[in-house]
Amino acid sequence: MFKPDLCDLCGDCLVECQWMDVDTHQAIDWIKAMINGEKTPALEKCITCYACNEICHNDANPFDLMAGLQEKYRTFISKEDAETTEARYTFTGELKPSPRANRVMTTCVFEKTDPHLIQGDIYDLPRIGGKPYFCWLLFSHNGATSIQEKHARDLVDRLSLANAKEIVCFHDDCYAMLAKIAPGYGIDVPFRPIHLAEYLVEFLKTNKDRIKPLNIKIAYQRPCASRHTPEKEHFVDELFELAGVKRIERTYDRKKALCCASIKLMLGNDDPRLDQEKNIRDAKDNGAQALVCLCPMCIQSLSGVAGEHGLPLIFFSDIARMALGELKR
Repeated sequence: MFKPDLCDLCGDCLVECQWMDVDTHQAIDWIKAMINGEKTPALEKCITCYACNEICHNDANPFDLMAGLQEKYRTFISKEDAETTEARYTFTGELKPSPRANRVMTTCVFEKTDPHLIQGDIYDLPRIGGKPYFCWLLFSHNGATSIQEKHARDLVDRLSLANAKEIVCFHDDCYAMLAKIAPGYGIDVPFRPIHLAEYLVEFLKTNKDRIKPLNIKIAYQRPCASRHTPEKEHFVDELFELAGVKRIERTYDRKKALCCASIKLMLGNDDPRLDQEKNIRDAKDNGAQALVCLCPMCIQSLSGVAGEHGLPLIFFSDIARMALGELKR
């Protein structure tokens, strides 16, 4: 939620946005207007990458302010289309019994859409997934955050049925929902969410004798949802170190990461190709031999441009599987 009492009107959230060209004076004017509930050009220029929340040094959550206004003014999606999309993801059947274990993994909808990414010893633990466990962050990308909030409690309640002490999140968005967004809605999360990176670090440490360092240079494609939980980023670096992978220094990484820009297509907000080219060239020019993606959607979005530039895409957990000898290098 936006916290107006923490906003000092510095304007940095918009000035440092990579999708807007705004000076400090204009940014402050727009922020003041938005706090008053007014429509500004920032609403349409925003591509909902959440970066402004991480940029804000006071944790005022400026994205949440814009997202609420994007829904109010129907910047990206009509009420009818939002409801149609909501119905597509809403679970209405009979919920299957959850596995009972101290630790369970939620795979969101990806065990159905991307089963090839969920293979090997790493994923040999009780799992739940499918439509009942969809994390709903899609709706903060299309200007319908009330739908995201509406379903958050049901998601937590369904996950809680496993009586697990820990829920490992395959998808970065699920972790963001459980670790940051749902608690922000005042929802008690009665288990500890574990990010995929933390889980993989633990797995590699447990199986350290099996690791054969990969000795490659990679660029990391940091997904949008990671902006919500930057405190877990050290696990990403630790995983790469354990696997013998060097994360190159480049312009579009860490706080300055460019998202995969696929949201531009969904929002009808310009062609993402130029941004994707800029991102891939930045990786190649700084010596990356591959681009590691944490989000399956980033792989889908960037595969065309990356392929044209001869830059292989590797899913995040496949780095661990390669180091363990489960996948060909």
